[in-house]
Amino acid sequence: MLATYPAKPITLDETKLRQAIYDSAATFLGLKELTDHNDAEWISKINLSNGLPERSLYCASGFYFAHRINGVKLPVKAVGMVASYFADPKKIIYRRNQRGNQRKGIKPRRMDAVSLYVSHIEGLAVEEWDMDEEEVYLIGFNTTGGRGTVGGCYRNRRKKSEIKLIANWITPYLLSLKQ
Repeated sequence: MLATYPAKPITLDETKLRQAIYDSAATFLGLKELTDHNDAEWISKINLSNGLPERSLYCASGFYFAHRINGVKLPVKAVGMVASYFADPKKIIYRRNQRGNQRKGIKPRRMDAVSLYVSHIEGLAVEEWDMDEEEVYLIGFNTTGGRGTVGGCYRNRRKKSEIKLIANWITPYLLSLKQ
């Protein structure tokens, strides 16, 4: 059975909405793939609900799903493509470059999109971004919980040096609704 999505956000209070999106993603924490090949009923549900083949890579699809079931329809061009979440330079609020971390604009907040590695997305799992910390908690789909674990949904502590970009889609989305 496919998910039905609300037509509008469940709340216009940004802090509460971010928490609800995180809570929705967190319902999948600890769920695993059956044979480490994007194969589980919960993965199929997420992918099919987003119009993707049931065994597609699901890091971006899971991130989108957590937003959509809370009534947030992120205006990305391709739900399952990680690059879509970082294609709009106006949404980028953090960029890692040769000179180190550079925050641009507002501080990252819970469930902002975090770009890792070559093509992987996770959501920021903490409410406030602490610039002094060297690591941060993220929640991710199609990832592992460490050595020897099977792919699934996990909350991981990541080094900030692994983060390439952070994009804020929630604040602009809510502002567009208020106009």
